[in-house]
Amino acid sequence: MMKGMPPVAPPAGSGSYGTRRTVLMEREEQLDRVRAWLADPQPTGQVFLVEGTVGAGKTEFLREVTEYAQSVEVVPLNAVCSFEERDLPFGALGQLFDSPALPTELRSRISPVLRRLMGSTRPESMHETVERNRADIWYDLFLPVIELAATTPVVVCVDDVDHMDAASQQCLLYLVRRLSSAPLLMVLTERAEPCGTHRPFHAELLRQSSVVSARLTPLSPEAVRTLIGLRLGTGAARELSDTFLTYSGGNPLLLDALIHDEHIGDGVRQQGYRRALLNCLHRSEPHTLRVARAMAVYGDDASPEDLGTLVDTDAGTVERTQRAMTEAGLLWAGRFRHALAARTVLDDLAPGDREQLHHRAARLLYDQGAPAADAAHHLAEAGRVSEPWALRVLLEASSEALLHGEVQRTLRYLNSAQQSCTNERDRWEVRARLAQAEWQLSPPASLRHLIALTEAVRNDQLDPHETMLLVRQLLWLHRTQEAAEILSLLRKRATRSPSAAIAPGTGTPRQPADMHDMEVWLACTYPPLAGRAQSGPVPTGPEGAPTTRGRSFWLQSIGALSGGLVRRRTGETQEWASHVLGQLDLNHNAPWAEEATLLALMSLVYGGRLSDAANRCRSLDERHTGRLSPMWQGVLDAAEAEIRLRRGDLREAVKRGTSALEHVSVQGWGTAVGLPLGTLILAHTRMGELDEATALVNRSIPDEMFQSRYGLHYLYARGHYHLAMNRTRAALGDFLSCGELMGKWGLDLPGIVPWRSSAAEAWLLQGNRDQAKRLMKEQLTLPGPEDTVSRALALRLMAVFSSLGQRPRLLGEAADLLEADGYTYELARTLSDLGRAYHALGKHRRARVIIRRAWRVAHLCQAEPLCRELLPDTSAEAGLTEDEERTTAIASLTNSERRIASMAVMGYTNREIAEKLFITPSTVEQHLTRVYRKLAVKNRQSLPGYLRTDSG
Repeated sequence: MMKGMPPVAPPAGSGSYGTRRTVLMEREEQLDRVRAWLADPQPTGQVFLVEGTVGAGKTEFLREVTEYAQSVEVVPLNAVCSFEERDLPFGALGQLFDSPALPTELRSRISPVLRRLMGSTRPESMHETVERNRADIWYDLFLPVIELAATTPVVVCVDDVDHMDAASQQCLLYLVRRLSSAPLLMVLTERAEPCGTHRPFHAELLRQSSVVSARLTPLSPEAVRTLIGLRLGTGAARELSDTFLTYSGGNPLLLDALIHDEHIGDGVRQQGYRRALLNCLHRSEPHTLRVARAMAVYGDDASPEDLGTLVDTDAGTVERTQRAMTEAGLLWAGRFRHALAARTVLDDLAPGDREQLHHRAARLLYDQGAPAADAAHHLAEAGRVSEPWALRVLLEASSEALLHGEVQRTLRYLNSAQQSCTNERDRWEVRARLAQAEWQLSPPASLRHLIALTEAVRNDQLDPHETMLLVRQLLWLHRTQEAAEILSLLRKRATRSPSAAIAPGTGTPRQPADMHDMEVWLACTYPPLAGRAQSGPVPTGPEGAPTTRGRSFWLQSIGALSGGLVRRRTGETQEWASHVLGQLDLNHNAPWAEEATLLALMSLVYGGRLSDAANRCRSLDERHTGRLSPMWQGVLDAAEAEIRLRRGDLREAVKRGTSALEHVSVQGWGTAVGLPLGTLILAHTRMGELDEATALVNRSIPDEMFQSRYGLHYLYARGHYHLAMNRTRAALGDFLSCGELMGKWGLDLPGIVPWRSSAAEAWLLQGNRDQAKRLMKEQLTLPGPEDTVSRALALRLMAVFSSLGQRPRLLGEAADLLEADGYTYELARTLSDLGRAYHALGKHRRARVIIRRAWRVAHLCQAEPLCRELLPDTSAEAGLTEDEERTTAIASLTNSERRIASMAVMGYTNREIAEKLFITPSTVEQHLTRVYRKLAVKNRQSLPGYLRTDSG
């Protein structure tokens, strides 16, 4: 029967041939059946029904059959059916028998019959038309073709026969029943459906003896690996075969797209795969696309019942659709195989349809009682939803998201909530929450909300708690006038309704208590705006732990911390600080929490508890998970920078201070910029990096900063910068300004900034010893709790006014206090003065030991100016060498002292030393006390290691 050989295949590098080779892989068995029929010299009528899922290669299979038929001079008649043409009467027959492949004479006989049938038939009466014209259809359509097949083989190819119009299906069945005596081959393809699907036409076809069915199954792992190797190389096959099999499920169309994307270097965007996926969905039944879209919107946890609700169908239809999608390689275990699939399906949706699906999904989740965040996710994509439940869900979800520090998600929910508001009070509430959320990213970005909220306060449309937070934010952003106006309104309303200014409810406080906390905080942080606050002790619980009151724990904590500082109750303040930091969870955000945290850490710093503050910072860093918001990170960096500065870790102070200004800009820090900026100025100054300090001093800062506690840090640091630049008058002016403000505000605590000792240094540089001495006497006699650091600083300078013989005692006590509290930079300065005092007394060897130790401490701080002052020519080794220091130190000790010190360094206890040397433990203690004093160390842990080898 064959009149020639098939054409030679194109070379392997051909793109179209590569695609066809992929699609037709493992289809040779089915193709061989067709070739065998064509090779049979006396063929009988035969129907090959080829089933396969969408993308399985049915169309390419028919194309291969058609091309093969043409190569052996067989007449191919082709038709392609589609869902959109199912209502076109005789549409498929028209494609088959009005074909250019038929002889012209035959077409002239057939065409009029087809046109008459198509023109006289309505979609709803196709069955009746076929029955009425059965004779014409057989004699005028089919019989001429059968007669042609008797002399020239004819192959009828119909793609997607399941979409064929009813009239053509009825006629085709009529032909198939009479095919046994006609040498005609029919190759039909149809989409495979899940088991249990009712398909009358398919069932009737399979009843006929001339019909042979075959199924195009997904490609095997071996076939996938082979195809990748042929098109991309063996290395790619080893690397990609498992992944491509997972993504495609063996679907030839999807696999071909993945290979093509990899070949052209589009493995990231995978546009080819996206197009192939959409091709599969759009070529499937309409409900397949609807279910896929519902899955993409709802997510992986959707049940068939949920999806059915979204697309208005029953769960059974959804389950059958998902089985078909699974067989086609689109799903696995009810989920899309590829991570890009859901996004691809969503992008293909029209915006209005996508919003409607999200709206329905949100409503479904809300009705099911799902967590607010689940429904809010869909509401954020649904556009404007004016139903009351939607606003409640979005507000609840935004609060939860902000509590966990998820600021961007909070903003998404709140922006959607704005569209759902139906009254002014709701709009103001959402605006207040937007301000709070944007504050975490950048305080200046929230200013537009804050200014708008002042109007809400004037109209009494904002909750008093939100109003108090608004005051804090306006003051931070140096909008003092607006803040003062709102404060005035708050005070008037509190006076007018002292016990019912806030609507009572569960956990709702009385306003006077909150107003008291805020007034005390103002007195501590923004004193010029503070009103009259009731005095009294900081409230504590039955076991001494601070109690909370009302819903705003953080505001209450701020009131207690501020009150402790204003009233100089250091012990209670530090107790509150420890309690606040213990309660803090950086994984949960809350209004006022960052202010309370900063104030608690600074309270520990002001109280001289640097180690405790540093440990708290480290603990907070270890306890939080995820990434902090810029505002939170900036606050913690600023606090730790100040701690590092006071501990003498100048380089780390610069690092942390710089980080604080990177996370929150100078503009974003507002009036609080005095803290990180002051830390950086002082750290750079002490390190001798005056160019960097100058650049910081020249930065533009708000004037309102100087009316806040943060301004004191800046003035104090700038004063020391002026001292380093030999501008003693300017320095004195800054220090005295600190003193004037602190006195006027009732915040004259040396722990905030020790302005008296710094001013005394400036007075001494100007030669005014009387003023310097007066200030130091004041510092030593200040009322309130004992401040060991300020006492140490005062003792150091009082040594200047003491007799030469008294100086070592004063300076030694100062050094002990500073070493105990961890103030290493000030310790280096004090040791420097102590070494000079011993030198003036003629005790040169001891002076050298102490000077060397002072240099080491200063070097550890990286305080280069102080290092140069102590040992001007360290680069030339003109200072004390290690050997000189060792010789000098050992020479200052007696034989007994050297022996006892050596054993102490080796770890012996006093009792063990006494037993070995046959002396009493008290004698050992006396010898060690003299050793400590001679070597200028505080305890046995500070003894130099070289004493280990010297036993006298």
